[in-house]
Amino acid sequence: MKKFKFIIISVLIIGIISSVLVFNKDLIKKILPHAMEYSVASLSCNYQEKICSQISFDFTSNGKKINKIPIYSIQEFPDQGRTEITFKNVISVEAQFNYNDVVDNPLIKTIDYYQKNNNFVIDIRRNGSFLPAEVSQNGSIATIILKDGNQDFPKILNQKPADNSITYPALRKIKFSALLKDPLNKATVLFQDNPIEFSTTEVSPNQYLFEFSENIIKDEQYKVTAIITDNQNRTTVSNWEFEGQIPSQAILGSDRFKYLGWWGEINTDGISVRKGPSTSSEKIGTFSSINRVKVLKEVTGETINDNYIWYEVDGGRYPNSFVFSEYVTPMIQPTPPQKFTIPQDVKQGENWIDVDLTKKILTLFEYDKPVFSTYVSPGKKDNPTIEGTFRVWYKLTKTEMKGGPPLYTYKYDLLDVPHVLYYEGSYAIHGTYWHDKFSTEQSSGCTNITQGDAAFIFDKVNPKLEPGKESVFSSKSNPGTLVYNHY
Repeated sequence: MKKFKFIIISVLIIGIISSVLVFNKDLIKKILPHAMEYSVASLSCNYQEKICSQISFDFTSNGKKINKIPIYSIQEFPDQGRTEITFKNVISVEAQFNYNDVVDNPLIKTIDYYQKNNNFVIDIRRNGSFLPAEVSQNGSIATIILKDGNQDFPKILNQKPADNSITYPALRKIKFSALLKDPLNKATVLFQDNPIEFSTTEVSPNQYLFEFSENIIKDEQYKVTAIITDNQNRTTVSNWEFEGQIPSQAILGSDRFKYLGWWGEINTDGISVRKGPSTSSEKIGTFSSINRVKVLKEVTGETINDNYIWYEVDGGRYPNSFVFSEYVTPMIQPTPPQKFTIPQDVKQGENWIDVDLTKKILTLFEYDKPVFSTYVSPGKKDNPTIEGTFRVWYKLTKTEMKGGPPLYTYKYDLLDVPHVLYYEGSYAIHGTYWHDKFSTEQSSGCTNITQGDAAFIFDKVNPKLEPGKESVFSSKSNPGTLVYNHY
């Protein structure tokens, strides 16, 4: 009898415990955020000038809006110029970043994210002021906040290979300088994402010159990250890129405007882009040291430090705007190939386009005569521009382009892309208004060119567009211009 009672009591206890556990399953989830399974419903990124960058995630659970965000942790890696934020128990991601919002953000080099063991990890490569990241909550929305520093943060400038070195293949010296409000505490330099040794010289109070030497190979892409911290623990990160090239005898000469202008690199972060050649003219944007511009004119403007030369520039975001000349360093200029083979289908007197995907140079030929040459941005390695010989099949003054992912996990939805030459399916040569990183791989397969260059080439190639029309298909009577893409 005792044994029978024990069994009955045990069964009742087990039943009660099970009921309590089942009953409290939802309660546990309400009390413990990590007990819920989350999904990311939307992603966004924006920049508030001189305040902060905000990266937002809208979380749901079982497809429903909730009033919680997952438990998270923040890890800062200042010596890598990187922040990593992990949200717990995220089982799916149902959205992408908008490419434009990320590539134009001055406090962010790149954002990448991935899932690992039901964790949602966001890896942010920082640019500009490096202040600790914060996370705020508004209902189901978590927002990562990257604050912008004030004028007291270190300023990194003049990033370039040493004078008279440019980027020759061989062992070359690379240098940059930093201007600080307080003495230097520490500095880290990454070359190709790896830390390297470098020399530091204080050239004047709180102004430092940094130098290192590396073997540079022709046509290879190189990236440098500098992380500078002063003794008030204010840190600034700067990223820039260059390519190994053999320079001509003179970088710039009297014919430097032969191809509508000459190319230069922005050598300082946070450069103001203005409507006119003076600091009192309206500011319309900002350039950083990852940007390249095409100088259309050298004009007289406001005098700064005994220098009155300003540049009117072409590019992606701010065509026909002005920057002060000291912030632009001449690049090796794009030149037509010295040796080339005219494609078999090109007839005497016919125009054709040569795109060298290694040098990232587009050349417009009139049969055997080069008439124009410029830098382009072809597809990145995970979304390459196709090789081969094609003909323009569709020509439009402007169009909408959608797709992805062009970079990491970003999507793009671009309205009014100007001067578009489709030559194979959705592959096209077209103007670009969302970046100024020409001569580097940036696209998802298309060939990006400046807005001015795009307009010039558009008028020179077939099919011919009738006056007043905005688009035209090629035909036997109106064939498209030949495009030859190659490495």
